[in-house]
Amino acid sequence: MQKPILSIRNKTKIFVVITIVTLVFSIPLGFERVDFSERGYYALHVVNVIFGLFLSMVGIITYLEFRNTRLLMVFSAFLAITVAESASLVNLISPIFETTYGIHDLITHGLILTMLSFFIIGIFRSD
Repeated sequence: MQKPILSIRNKTKIFVVITIVTLVFSIPLGFERVDFSERGYYALHVVNVIFGLFLSMVGIITYLEFRNTRLLMVFSAFLAITVAESASLVNLISPIFETTYGIHDLITHGLILTMLSFFIIGIFRSD
């Protein structure tokens, strides 16, 4: 069996870099363009984008290492979630289509966050 390239240390570095870069770009936009009442949704989208970017990055690195079709599908799934959350984030910053933010959106994006969190926990586990 081949030894994986990504150690816990490398994954942590990737996660920290993605988090810092995303926050540097998103925090000024959020405080400038998003209403106070919608900042909770904004924060939820930003965290989902950070988690999605991290999982997509780990997915593509793992796919390039092992060249397995299943890993390509996993990467594609994480990339699709990231694109969807990014589109929601862009729509919140600069509305393209009208959206009313309610409990349904909060539950939906909260469940996406929960799902991504479980995947990240699985990546950082070392059993």
